[in-house]
Parts: sequence; C-alpha cells; structure tokens
Amino acid sequence: MTTENNTKGFRRPLAVFGGLLTALLALAAFELMVRPAFAVSAEDAIGAGRTTRQRTVTTDNTGHDAVLQKTAESAAKAGAKVSIANFTFTPAEITIAVGESVTWVNDDGAPHGLEYSDGAKGTDLLLPGASFSRQFDRPGTYDYNCSVHPYMTGRVVVRAQ
Repeated sequence: MTTENNTKGFRRPLAVFGGLLTALLALAAFELMVRPAFAVSAEDAIGAGRTTRQRTVTTDNTGHDAVLQKTAESAAKAGAKVSIANFTFTPAEITIAVGESVTWVNDDGAPHGLEYSDGAKGTDLLLPGASFSRQFDRPGTYDYNCSVHPYMTGRVVVRAQ
C-alpha cells in the first residue's frame, strides 16, 4: 500500500509541471504567430483613414509600401535619405545642396533618435518604420548622433550651390 501511495504523490506534481510547461510553450508559439499581425508602424496607424489627392505608392527594398506625397515645393527641395539599420546610419556621411532636406528612416527593429551637434531640435524617439526630416538652409558640416545610442554617429555636409 505504501508503494502505491508514493507513486500517486509523485505523479501529481509531475503532471502539474508538465501542464505548465506545455502551456508556456503554447503561449510562446502563439506570440510568435500573432506578433506580425499587429506589427504596424506609427505612421501607418496615424495615417489610416486619411486620403490625399497626390499619392504615389512604391515599394522599398525592405518590401514595405511607402507612401510619398509630392508637391511643387517638396520636389524643388528634394533631398536625401539616410537609413537607420543594424545600429548604423547609412550612408554615414551625406552631401547635399543648401535648401535641401535629409530624411532619416528607421529601418531597424529598435527605436532610435536624432540629436545634432549644432543644437538644432532633433527627435528623442524614432520608432521602427518612422521617419524624421530636417531642412538645411546654410552651408556647413552638421554632425549628429543617435540620442538613444550615442555611439551611432553621422554627418551631413551642406555645400553652397
């Protein structure tokens, strides 16, 4: 009789542990399946439901659709793009003309920010998929870094026309 009682007493905690382990694995698998369904950039969420007259939809090299709005002013002051990916700015140094702008796009999975050595206002938090632009009106060299990861640095060189 004592052997039978010891066996039953041992099986119950083992069954509970196995059930908990199974539930944990099922939860992890469910999270991996559901996460991509809710992966929406802040721009997509904010811009949902808005309509504009001139919209051009293109697909970038990451497979995401990008919506570009073009006006006469933005076409005249078109600038350059800096990608933030793998905790680096690409290109690390970019040269533009006076009056042009630079757009930084967070193509990384982590949030980043921008702060400029000339004291201009940057952005504290740039979530994955979001972008930030700055227009440069004077010639010069503008160094910047990520406000979240200060070791990430870049430079904008603005040339007089």
